[in-house]
Amino acid sequence: MAEESDFCYNAQMLRVEIDIPHPVETLFLLLATGGVCLWMTWDIPQDRQSQASVTPAHAASVMDSEAGGGPDRQARILALRSAEDDARRIRSEQAVLARREEILRYGLKILEDASAHSGDNVSIRVAKEKLLSLLADERAAEEQFRETLQEMWEAEGLTATVAVGSPGVVRVLWPVEPDDGLSATFLDPSYEQRFGIPHKAIDIPVPQGSAIRSAADGVVDTIVDNGLGYSYIIVKHEGFVTLYGHASSFFVAEGEVVRQGDVLAASGGMPGTPGAGTLTTGPHLHFEVIMNGERRDPLTVLPARPELRQAQQ
Repeated sequence: MAEESDFCYNAQMLRVEIDIPHPVETLFLLLATGGVCLWMTWDIPQDRQSQASVTPAHAASVMDSEAGGGPDRQARILALRSAEDDARRIRSEQAVLARREEILRYGLKILEDASAHSGDNVSIRVAKEKLLSLLADERAAEEQFRETLQEMWEAEGLTATVAVGSPGVVRVLWPVEPDDGLSATFLDPSYEQRFGIPHKAIDIPVPQGSAIRSAADGVVDTIVDNGLGYSYIIVKHEGFVTLYGHASSFFVAEGEVVRQGDVLAASGGMPGTPGAGTLTTGPHLHFEVIMNGERRDPLTVLPARPELRQAQQ
């Protein structure tokens, strides 16, 4: 009897603790995703439910394939995709914040290399002080990283909205010359390993302040100057869009018609300087090509550079 009592006591004392990062956001995401899934499956025929488990991806594909779904069904698709975007962004934020110190030290190394090659100057010293202060203040650093991610997601949303219509034959020129190759390729695994997020662009290293030229004829759609955050310019072309990221200054205005080769802005990317944000591979141009709302590998439409192809192999 005593042994049974001791067993019950020990069982009652057994406690399992699970550490969940961002518990409030995670709980909200789980509730939202579950609610959307229940809502979507409400009027799906019973025989279809019995054929397979209804996952969000499966439900989305089912609804996309059904003709004449009506506004309610379309609303469910949008709600599901919104929930999936929220989940992706939460994962991205967690991955970036987990690498916070590593990314900041990488930025400091870039500044040290720049100082060794070109000599120390006021802008480099100020940038170093900024990164060192973020290393010492975890809360401030996390806020800076969140702001950069939000700016990048806003750019992604803007380009997806603008890039509509059939692109036809896309002919673009290099917005800057890739004399030093690429510092990050499209979906570069080393970039994602360092920063924690996929890289749907190419990074072309050029000296700070280099001229960024329009890759094709078009109209300047959006200019976003986020100060020391991530700044960029979006140009709308016939059936596609280009984005030029980490711009340090701008030489055109929104709504302005530009021709292929016209100077749009000055490049940036040096950590701690205007337009760079917290996620940067150093002085470079971040270049995106967007068709039908999806970012494509710019190397598939840019003039071929055999030396770049060989470097990737």
